[in-house]
Amino acid sequence: MNDVRQLLARNMKRCRELLGLTQEKLAGRVGCSTTFIANIEIGKRFPSAASFDKIAAALEVHPSELFRGESTSYLSFGSARDIRRLFEAEMDQALDRAEKRLGAEDKQA
Repeated sequence: MNDVRQLLARNMKRCRELLGLTQEKLAGRVGCSTTFIANIEIGKRFPSAASFDKIAAALEVHPSELFRGESTSYLSFGSARDIRRLFEAEMDQALDRAEKRLGAEDKQA
């Protein structure tokens, strides 16, 4: 995978996670398949200009943000809004895991 694809893949995934979106939800916002989103995030595919603009809009970022290096991107500095989104996404995932464990324990009892 070349550097540009790696950069896009890493930043796109990071933006998606900051918004608390699954690949499926992002695909719905963009109007494409989940496989297409997954392939971009692993560097297997590169979006067309039209798809790229839709992806950036769905991720609520300027298209240039998806190509910035980590040292110059707001993604690495983390504004309060971005940090809150990341925290909320992590908390939602933790709550989901806890609910699954509790549900499994209830079934065993």
